[in-house]
Amino acid sequence: MSTLAIIPARMSSTRFPGKPLADIAGKPMIQWVWERASEAATIDNVVIATEDDEIMDYCAANGMQAVMTSSDHLTGTDRGAEVADKMNADIYVNVQGDEPLIEPAAIDAVVNCLSDNLTRGIEVSTGYIAEASDEQLDDPSVVHLVPSLDGCVMMLSRFPLPFPMAEAMPRTVHVGLYAFTGAAIARFAAWERGPVERAESGEMLRFLEHGERIACVAVAPGSIGVDTPEDAAQVAVILAGGD
Repeated sequence: MSTLAIIPARMSSTRFPGKPLADIAGKPMIQWVWERASEAATIDNVVIATEDDEIMDYCAANGMQAVMTSSDHLTGTDRGAEVADKMNADIYVNVQGDEPLIEPAAIDAVVNCLSDNLTRGIEVSTGYIAEASDEQLDDPSVVHLVPSLDGCVMMLSRFPLPFPMAEAMPRTVHVGLYAFTGAAIARFAAWERGPVERAESGEMLRFLEHGERIACVAVAPGSIGVDTPEDAAQVAVILAGGD
């Protein structure tokens, strides 16, 4: 099956304006993400989805395919759905544009998870890290995921889940990496945002609120989302081979 990785990217950011083109260890962040996604064995093609001329111009000058999308999209998956409407593939993968340390193996794991679950009628997959750190338990920017016994998402929340009333359990952290069939991402874009998605600001909740199952797979920790200039400086040290 053909697989297209879509990297949503836009210049407007409250905490870090212009971050897709911010220099990190000698390259703009978006180029690091594009290169990592291109290294994944399951990915046939990679495209940047953006609403900004600056990003389009950079991609054109550096051999990176890009698609101009609407500025009205509320989430990266909504932006990806516009790309999916223009570019044919069997599987579409949403790779976050602010994850320059994303491991190609994590992308492969999520794609393979979807492929393995298609016969069960499941058309969406995502990843998680098996155990949250103490810092992540107290960080409202972190989304926690509870997997079911048959490998699907039971719950997603910015609150640490589950509550250890009778049994202490490890808290698993959701990874912002998603794979969809074309039909699934089209349904996502057609649905209204539900009250839980709006309250939690978590796009995958749209599938759960509309009764769809999401397959999930554990991936290795290590990626760092870049939300601030301080995050970018931390990632730059790692990419430059520092401690």
